[in-house]
Amino acid sequence: MSAQNKVLLFMIGMAAFVAGIVINTASVEPVSQAESLLQAKLQIAGSDSTKSIRSDLGKVTLVNFWASWCTPCRKEMPIFETMRQQFRSKGFQVIGVAIDSPSKTAAMLDSMGITYPIYYAENSGMLLMESLGNEEGFLPYSLLIRNDGEVLEQSVGIIDETDIVGWIEAYL
Repeated sequence: MSAQNKVLLFMIGMAAFVAGIVINTASVEPVSQAESLLQAKLQIAGSDSTKSIRSDLGKVTLVNFWASWCTPCRKEMPIFETMRQQFRSKGFQVIGVAIDSPSKTAAMLDSMGITYPIYYAENSGMLLMESLGNEEGFLPYSLLIRNDGEVLEQSVGIIDETDIVGWIEAYL
């Protein structure tokens, strides 16, 4: 490998490293209510109809914005599924909002065994995230909300399982 190619690879690696730091340390302008999310009519997975997320809320719900091309998103989805199964009896729910089309995500969701409700926001998902405080549109993006729409927590980037458990213990 030539010295020029090594320098180019080094530069690409550094750019990816810096981008990762920016994404994982990005902050969102907190919002107190998720009304724009609760009123949006989104397509539900496995159906051609649309409905409001409000009908799938638990006492406390983790709403996760994701896309099939987002590697960190795919990594945390099995964790969310486990948390949902573990704390469902206490009123904890998980809802996924895909910034993708059903045709791009169906096979992936089937292979991962995801059973929590998935809604499709497609292109409108970026505007929806912006209205919730994620103006940069970074993924994954998660909100913990109560069934009245109050936003309890927000996170940009991958969430650690211990953080989720801490949120559940604090709010349920």
